[in-house]
Amino acid sequence: MKEKIVIDITLSTDNRLSKAMQIAVKCAGVLSVNSDKEKGHLVVIGIGVDFFKLMKCIKKKFNCARIVSVEEVKPEKKPDPKPQPICYPNPCVQYYPVCRPVYDSPTPNCTTM
Repeated sequence: MKEKIVIDITLSTDNRLSKAMQIAVKCAGVLSVNSDKEKGHLVVIGIGVDFFKLMKCIKKKFNCARIVSVEEVKPEKKPDPKPQPICYPNPCVQYYPVCRPVYDSPTPNCTTM
């Protein structure tokens, strides 16, 4: 299960941001690390990331760091295109000729026996 961990760190300089990202990338299970400079957040996305261990490593370098949120990332569901049915001609259809009964023409010389 993918998790999104948002950590609040004072990212005053690019050097601090770079150090925080390097620490986060070294943790097991981390897929991506992003930063939000306006809010001063570090966003870590990964599978099975131990956020306690991650915070322990970050707090060694940055004393004032705290977890803002840990939430599950749900994958986007793409609508499956409906497969078009394949139409094959029916091989079992047989065509019969139309049969009409044939009547003899009445003859005037007809006698019944």
